[in-house]
Amino acid sequence: MCKWYSFDFRIAWPEEQPKTWVDLFIIDKIIWNIIISENKSKFELWRIHRRWADKIHELTFDCYTDKKTASWIEEFINKNEFYGVLQKNLIITKLKIREGGTNIQDIADDQSTRNWPKELKKVWPYYINGCCEMFLKLIDDLKKDFTSNINETSNKSEIEKSYTELENELTKIWQYHGNNAFFHHINAIFGYSSLYIQPQLWARF
Repeated sequence: MCKWYSFDFRIAWPEEQPKTWVDLFIIDKIIWNIIISENKSKFELWRIHRRWADKIHELTFDCYTDKKTASWIEEFINKNEFYGVLQKNLIITKLKIREGGTNIQDIADDQSTRNWPKELKKVWPYYINGCCEMFLKLIDDLKKDFTSNINETSNKSEIEKSYTELENELTKIWQYHGNNAFFHHINAIFGYSSLYIQPQLWARF
């Protein structure tokens, strides 16, 4: 039986701002290799979620799959040489695995989504899966210009420099092209209807 499994990477919060480049390092060196593995056919849906607030920095990989595949993912992460690099440098504080509901729409059932109509909850996991797959493929296309020299022997400074540069390039794409590439085209799908943006603003893209 399939259900949602969440793999939460808790990342150390330094004195200053969170080290958001760590998310990209985990996505590239760990999650991407899970997605392209021979076991990919065994999970129907997945997503990544990044959060940093109240001194908590966490990257989550959610996957709708069976218990055997979830156990394989946990083992893969723990044996991954780059996960070991993060542990050695005290960048990762812990990996937490959570089991969720058996319905696909259960991933869209938290405080921020509770007021969504049930029809939206049912299909939203397919939307976010597609968004995340695009994001990972964008990282895979861009990384050759920034991280090709990174391997398991690289030191923390080298890794941080390379992935900060990669993050800056992703941010540039989002800031200068996100309006048309993402907002405009999904607005077109919905017939260019205005969108209600809280608290009291209507907008089209």
